[in-house]
Amino acid sequence: METTNKWSVRDVITLVLMTVLLIVMQLGVNMICMVNHFVSMVLSVGITMLLCGPVYFLMVNRIRKRFVSLVYMTLLGVAFLLMGSWFLLPWFVLVGVIAEAILWKGITPGRLTAAWTVSSLLYNGVNLLPIWFFWDTYSEFALASGMEQSYIDSYVRYYSSPGWVAFILVFATACGFLGSLIGQKLIGKHFKKAGVL
Repeated sequence: METTNKWSVRDVITLVLMTVLLIVMQLGVNMICMVNHFVSMVLSVGITMLLCGPVYFLMVNRIRKRFVSLVYMTLLGVAFLLMGSWFLLPWFVLVGVIAEAILWKGITPGRLTAAWTVSSLLYNGVNLLPIWFFWDTYSEFALASGMEQSYIDSYVRYYSSPGWVAFILVFATACGFLGSLIGQKLIGKHFKKAGVL
């Protein structure tokens, strides 16, 4: 099945619905993981990318148009903007552009795996950008929104330690890659047979 540039109403509806599903999954995992500081700050991005990988694969394979990843990442950035993290909108637009560049020559399992794996690595900007570039603004916002000082202290401990940052990046990237492999298998064994693709 080749990539085409002509969008249908069905494509747009599919993109919006699956993007909403992905965003709800991502925010839901983040909220669940917040019960424990270690899980929230070290493991949550990896878990998110592992669970969302198959849905991303299904979305891109079902629509098979250019700019699916860009629209999805942009809407994800808008969701973070609405929650007060304005700097994540341009960041996720950039992530979407990178994913589109990887997929530009065609949607193949290998390119799709690369796009999602790189996106999983870059998704860590959610946690790293605030402490690297916007710490004063972020810490004031965190305290004003009711976050405990112990949470902020843990945040600083994990994201200012090179060892922890390296582990977090590797873990998230590996989980994204694994999510891609699961997505490939589900598409090959179940979705195509069921007539979803």
